Amino acid sequence: MSFSVKYKELFRVEIQHRYFLNKGKVEFDDMSEENKAKQLKMYNFNRFFNITPVTADLQKLSGRKMVFSQFNSGFGIWAEEDANNPQKPFIPIEDNFNLTFVIQLSDNNFLNYTNLELENARKLHYFSNQRLSSENPGFPLIPLKNSNEVADDSFVLSADSQVEELQQLSAEQQKNLFGIIRIYMKGQNASHDITDAQGDFQADIPVFKLEFLNRSTLWRYVFDTDQSVKPHDNVKVENGDPRVLVTKSEQPLTQNGFIIVELDGEELPNPDVKLIKPDSANNKIYSEIIM
Repeated sequence: MSFSVKYKELFRVEIQHRYFLNKGKVEFDDMSEENKAKQLKMYNFNRFFNITPVTADLQKLSGRKMVFSQFNSGFGIWAEEDANNPQKPFIPIEDNFNLTFVIQLSDNNFLNYTNLELENARKLHYFSNQRLSSENPGFPLIPLKNSNEVADDSFVLSADSQVEELQQLSAEQQKNLFGIIRIYMKGQNASHDITDAQGDFQADIPVFKLEFLNRSTLWRYVFDTDQSVKPHDNVKVENGDPRVLVTKSEQPLTQNGFIIVELDGEELPNPDVKLIKPDSANNKIYSEIIM
């Protein structure tokens, strides 16, 4: 007699970043389905994040017959289904069961091209379908896939909450730590639940989404000779120095595509994301290009 073990997806978390998905000034959402597919084919969130279950939860996953699975645009948790009733997990899951994942940076330039406050660089971001009791009632829940919410600075934990969370992590998992994802079987409200009222799989897989926006900066061009700037050019002289030109408005940083910035009919190069220069006094951030 033979039988096969089947798994069903319990929930999924998608990770999107507009620096990689946009193309120049063309927003990912505004692309045709064909062009979206092209962008997604080149996309892999592991370029900037390494997401893994916390050490303590590896045993929980194994004991519950669950599998952690990654794909290019996110990750999911799969649970073994009951052979006699595919809507039920093989091992019942309690409502208070939860899993925690660490988000570690795999790209040192992440904050350079991500629209987050630089002052929060060492603070911990927390994404969960339940609020911590130590946070205020307005602390945001992890966004659902169909939500317009983005992953921004509102997800930064208070200092006290951060200390408590770090105490639960190994030294290795605290390295390059950006944030924590914690998913409970029952969320703060029904829309964020993983299992249904009976503790079974949902008819529709719960999908959460962390969407990061790309940063826009003023582009500063540094020449070794004086430049002549005309009114129709996309740049202007900065602080009266004709060797230093800056774009008239902020421009988005994207990995793909090219943004036209003209000086006397000539296209100027787009900047690298490795170097940004904050001007905190004037609340501006510059990308600098040496010509």
